[in-house]
Amino acid sequence: MKKYPNFDIREFVPKSIFDKYGANSTWFINEKVIALAQFYKDFFTKYYKNKNDAVKNILIVVNNWHSGGTLQQRGFRPPESETGAGLSQHRFCNAFDCDIIIVFKDDTRKEADYTEIHKIINEYNDMFLEAGLTTVESPEDAPTWLHSDCRWIEGQTKILTVRY
Repeated sequence: MKKYPNFDIREFVPKSIFDKYGANSTWFINEKVIALAQFYKDFFTKYYKNKNDAVKNILIVVNNWHSGGTLQQRGFRPPESETGAGLSQHRFCNAFDCDIIIVFKDDTRKEADYTEIHKIINEYNDMFLEAGLTTVESPEDAPTWLHSDCRWIEGQTKILTVRY
């Protein structure tokens, strides 16, 4: 598996999986998911820095249990997980949820507006498709996070928005 400079495998699996499989936890993640998270980090950092000189960095937060946080069901969800739908793309290693945090030069932070994020994704549709994104969850159903997945959609030319 390629190395992604801003992400650790623990961000994409729950603690129970990492505790059991360690570095082999990569078995439970489609590499496209990590590559897409890295694309988000690179794309949104450049996008927001170009939009606002006061922006220092963008954080893409998936699971944070490994750094003392409580999030651990935002990447792969094992069969016994009670989070989300039984046939969610998370169960097939093809999805992740994330927060996009804008960090300013004065170290204040602001979470991105996910309606705006969806507009940006639609505006740059071809770039996001090329990066592996096929599907997002509607901001009406996911107003405080971005659901992204890499399910296969034959002949796809536009990012699919789903409602659950």
